Order: sequence, then structure tokens, then C-alpha cells
Amino acid sequence: MNCIRLNAGNDRNGNPRRVYVILDQDNGIKAVYDEGYRGYDAVPDIYRKIAQTAPTFATTPREYREILKQFKEQ
Repeated sequence: MNCIRLNAGNDRNGNPRRVYVILDQDNGIKAVYDEGYRGYDAVPDIYRKIAQTAPTFATTPREYREILKQFKEQ
């Protein structure tokens, strides 16, 4: 199991737009968790250790919204 963190910066009100993406063994998306102001605490305990060391990749606000819409928080 792997995890990546996507960063779309902040919205115009300063709210963070970051999401943790949990990947299964085939690197398909297993779950997504919106970071909000919680940091890696937004991720359930079972995935928290891998979330703490997840690499961060830049993304667009549109991609951020789409991934949350397609894979609602588990």
C-alpha cells in the first residue's frame, strides 16, 4: 500500500486544497482524504503511518475537486 499527497495550493480565502490518495497494490486509487486543516490526521489510523511520509505532488484546483468528487472520503 502506498500514499501520495496532492497539493493544489490554497483557495482565495486561504483554505488549503490538499488531498491524500491511498493507492492499492496495483497503484489504483483505494481511498482519498481531504487534508483540510488536520494534516495527516485527516487520514484514518490504519493509513496514517504511510501518510506521514507521503511524497507531495503539485496539482490543479480542478484536479483536486475532481478527485474528491470521484472518490468521496471513505
